[in-house]
Amino acid sequence: MRGLLLCLSVALTAALWAQRYVEEYRLKPEDVISVRLSGDPNPLFRGFISRDGNITIPMIGEVRAAGLTIAELKRVIEREFRRREIYLQPDVVITLEQFHRPRVSVLGFVYRPGTYEFKENDRLLDALALGGGVNVERARLQEAWLQRADGTKIPIDLYRLLYEGDLSQNILLQDGDTIFVPEETQNRYFVGGQVKRPGLYTWRPNLTVLDALSQAGWETERGRLSQTFVIRQTPDGKEQKIRVDMVRLLRKGDMKQNIALQPGDVVYVSETDTPDFDRIYRVLSIAWILRQLDYGRSLWRP
Repeated sequence: MRGLLLCLSVALTAALWAQRYVEEYRLKPEDVISVRLSGDPNPLFRGFISRDGNITIPMIGEVRAAGLTIAELKRVIEREFRRREIYLQPDVVITLEQFHRPRVSVLGFVYRPGTYEFKENDRLLDALALGGGVNVERARLQEAWLQRADGTKIPIDLYRLLYEGDLSQNILLQDGDTIFVPEETQNRYFVGGQVKRPGLYTWRPNLTVLDALSQAGWETERGRLSQTFVIRQTPDGKEQKIRVDMVRLLRKGDMKQNIALQPGDVVYVSETDTPDFDRIYRVLSIAWILRQLDYGRSLWRP
């Protein structure tokens, strides 16, 4: 019995709190409400509050609803009925049927771009998580931005947020926000020479020579790892050639050789000076076959 009374008390408290919350709540665009006269089951209006904050009531026209409480909107509609002498003592009943669900658009180089509902007090990182996270290999992290519904544009440095823990970039969301993560077109590097998969790759923060060579498959028989080079463009437009001895790195753990790469770098693995016996063998084999074919033809020559 005591447990039942406790449950009833909790339920009553929750109901009173919910009622007070609704009474104090200020209506927002896209809330769903119904408006009717007391004793009449047919609504005068039922639907969304428009994006500009208005509803349309028969015989009255447009009425501003957004920003008002239910009680305030009730008084506005009743006053209009009396002023127009449509009803002398109108009793308007307004029901909030569904709260507007705040939305944020997450666009650009995230894995699932789209528009998502979010919760009160959610922040930028929550929105990015709804979008599947940032595609860090293709995104220009330092130049993202957030735009408010009123057009205000706020620059965001996602690199500082994601890699340096700068929570000042983790902005509190507002309804109608749009987050855009642009593409990074300059974050590329090239690996060439004696590697299995030469080509253009996407740069990412903290990338090193060893990372780049591992991605390109540097374990080839003709690679001269002690003569690996990083070719870099300096700010004054000149070309800088940095020698990297991968043998010292791999055999002696000399981490000074494992330099960090920059966007636009070229990593090149030189070819060894040792004769390529495999190539020589293939050439000689082909020559021998051709000679035998020529000898066979001479036997049948009339």
